[in-house]
Amino acid sequence: MKRRLAQLTIAFAAVVAGPAALADSGPLFSYDPPLTPELRTLLHKASVEAGAQVFERKCATCHDGAKDGKPSKGPNLWNVFGRKAAFSPSFKYSAAMHKSGHTWTYSTLDYYLSDTERAVPGKAMDLAGLRSAKMRADLLAYLRTLNDTPPALP
Repeated sequence: MKRRLAQLTIAFAAVVAGPAALADSGPLFSYDPPLTPELRTLLHKASVEAGAQVFERKCATCHDGAKDGKPSKGPNLWNVFGRKAAFSPSFKYSAAMHKSGHTWTYSTLDYYLSDTERAVPGKAMDLAGLRSAKMRADLLAYLRTLNDTPPALP
């Protein structure tokens, strides 16, 4: 509860003072969630095909996943695993995403995709989150394929 209150206070200060007020401070919302046994199990049972469908329905309007893809409303998601949040130089990220401190792993992506506003208060992405843990695991299985070297399953 205290952490959430602190996040809301900082997010409110950013709205009042503007993004420039946060320019020189360190990560504000960084959280490295543990890889839960439930997520591990879901990832091993996940369907890449179902994840591709989730990507098409929920992500493709704003994100490209092709190796030579270009950013549109959202950044290209090729090689997203292991990448620091707001790292792609060809995309203009929100101040909140710059300050998130996240590195995209199975657990951080699952955490982010479950409730994007909780994970990065003040982010610009329109998707509120995916409630279904199975749907998120399927999506992560698909995103795993969008890498030069797909990360090992945990």
